[in-house]
Amino acid sequence: MYSAPNILIHIGNENVDTLDIAVFLRNETMHSIPALFQVLIIFAALIVATARKVHLGLAAAVGGMLLALWRGMGPLAVARAAVVEAIKPDTLLLVALMAWIMAFSAAMKRSGAMDAFSRSLVAIAPSPRFAMAIAPLLIGTLPMPGGAILSAPLVDAMDPRRERDPDVLSAANYWFRHCLELAWPLYPAFILTASLTGLSAGRLAILNFYAPPVVFTLGLLFILRMPRRSGTLPSREIPVAREPFGRRLTVFAAGVAPLALVLGTYIALDIAWKAIAPSFGLPPAAAALFARYLPIFLGLSAGSLYVVAGSSGVGAFKGSVGGSTFKLIAVIIGIRVFSSLLGVAGVASAAAGELASAGIPTVVAIAALPFVAGLVTGVGFGYVGLAFPIILGLAPAGGPFPREAAIVLAGAFGYVGMMLSPLHVCMVVSAEHFGVGLASTIRRFALPLTVFAAIATVYVSLLTAWLT
Repeated sequence: MYSAPNILIHIGNENVDTLDIAVFLRNETMHSIPALFQVLIIFAALIVATARKVHLGLAAAVGGMLLALWRGMGPLAVARAAVVEAIKPDTLLLVALMAWIMAFSAAMKRSGAMDAFSRSLVAIAPSPRFAMAIAPLLIGTLPMPGGAILSAPLVDAMDPRRERDPDVLSAANYWFRHCLELAWPLYPAFILTASLTGLSAGRLAILNFYAPPVVFTLGLLFILRMPRRSGTLPSREIPVAREPFGRRLTVFAAGVAPLALVLGTYIALDIAWKAIAPSFGLPPAAAALFARYLPIFLGLSAGSLYVVAGSSGVGAFKGSVGGSTFKLIAVIIGIRVFSSLLGVAGVASAAAGELASAGIPTVVAIAALPFVAGLVTGVGFGYVGLAFPIILGLAPAGGPFPREAAIVLAGAFGYVGMMLSPLHVCMVVSAEHFGVGLASTIRRFALPLTVFAAIATVYVSLLTAWLT
């Protein structure tokens, strides 16, 4: 082994190239630094890179390559694995799905269908307090970067007497916007979780069914407490409130129709495909791809046709694929490359063995890794893509800790980390709209978020007992 001076001379040599780095990492440090510490070092590098505005997808891909080199893979093997992952059918279909969902979200916004849906349901809400919670929740059914800025004006208009402090409104807008994060099948993090874990969307939604009602209830109890003074919302704040209930119900049905078509078609075709798939005799890999993507693609087709048939026509989709969509696609590809390289380099299995030999409970690592990843990335697909490949290695199928319970636990703590992250765009735009600081916004939802983590832990304990 080189002494420290020799290492410095070697690294400082101006003729150092990628092969030199690979040889150095493979021969000198792979066996001296545990795999778990290697992962933490790469995570730290990702934090620094993203803090310096390096694209998350690029940072993840490069980080995965460096980690694979560090684990002993040759440069050509690393490059080959990265390219294969980037162009494999599963990755390309996932990218296409993400792009279509983003385009559909933009078209819903441009056509006015989502606004009509939100306002009509708000008008029939039992109280202004519930209306204030429902508005961002409904906007949250369509995943779009910084979507909290769409619901912020609605939340603001529902407190005309200013009975609530601005930081409360900011926290409420942010909190209820993400009620469905863990169980809504249109969210990128949900789709990526299903893709990485191999779970069907239906199964993953069932496993996380507890989260939306728990998050919604905690928001009402801790953030939108009953106001000190009673008051009613003036009808001028929501014009449809003056109309008959039947008319408001009609407007609501028209607004919800695109989403209902997407989800209804998806559910029906998912059930139908499971029944008829065996008769086609497809190879297992092809059958899995059809089952994962065909129902949701056809569901999006049905919803998109409904939007096009409206008054906006095809113009609703004009400009629906923009810079934010391409950035998301790049992130997805980078994360898939990162995930693949962790697998082929044996990082997850090595880290699992080290944790076991060190006596560190697996459950602690399963909760901590996605929490840190969510905190440093501020996005759902960030904690899923960076942490879940390792989580799946820590909880192999048939292991002592049920894999499905591990997925639920990792998702819950990744969600907690993401919600606390000051890098989360929705938190930033919400605080900006209401003119408050990030710290005051976080202070308002820190307690319910802690309670959610505790409830999730109890739920996972019960789920573990049921699965074993």
